[in-house]
Amino acid sequence: MTRIKRRRAYRLLVPLAVVLAAACSKSDAPATDSAKAAAAASSQPAALVGSAPNARKALPGELTKPIDSYTGDEFYDLVKKLTYVGGKTVQRNCKNDPGCGATKKTAVTVDAVATQDSLAPSTVPQFGVVYIHAVNKGDAQEARYGMLPSRDKYEYYMVITADSAGTAMNWRLEQLDTSPKARQHSSIGTGKFTPCNHTWVAGARADFKTCAGAASSRDSVVHLGLALQGSGMDPMWSSCAAGCCIGD
Repeated sequence: MTRIKRRRAYRLLVPLAVVLAAACSKSDAPATDSAKAAAAASSQPAALVGSAPNARKALPGELTKPIDSYTGDEFYDLVKKLTYVGGKTVQRNCKNDPGCGATKKTAVTVDAVATQDSLAPSTVPQFGVVYIHAVNKGDAQEARYGMLPSRDKYEYYMVITADSAGTAMNWRLEQLDTSPKARQHSSIGTGKFTPCNHTWVAGARADFKTCAGAASSRDSVVHLGLALQGSGMDPMWSSCAAGCCIGD
């Protein structure tokens, strides 16, 4: 093989190796079209693949006191100062509407907080961290988590905390009523933030996937050039130190 051909082959193999290594790859659709989010996403080292950093990274979504101690305005101010990236809009199953259960779906957008891509039980702040943002852009209530449409002034934030032993993580989905002069927030669900134990890839991302679905999606893109679709009831999914984690 000539020197020129060897160089061409090398240029083709390097990006392919990065794709094959990423079990928790980027979401299959572009991030939401916010100029602020796009700028933040472009600043993240998306090509890094391997083990998550051992040192505790800065977490912009860190809570400084227990979530229930935040007033509606305080929580609103916190989440509105964050930058969201790596998101996706997904057609989700809905409920409490005549068309739900048949063909009707509701569109929900999920986004990750910029730079928060490697959370682990040992690095969760004392009072937790805002990790995922979700907005129901449809006109019916989302089925799995019960998220109401944004037309009713509701937004949702998944807050991650460590368990009492510091060996696992939990999630709490916070409903924020953004009505001016009447802002308030409350929990609408809790569960385990379960690690998928896939290869870590730098960059904050969010989606709706199972751990198995994340791996299958990667394989379909690499081998078939396709992107597998979820069931409409898949859990919230985000990058974390274990490659990715899901809100079971």
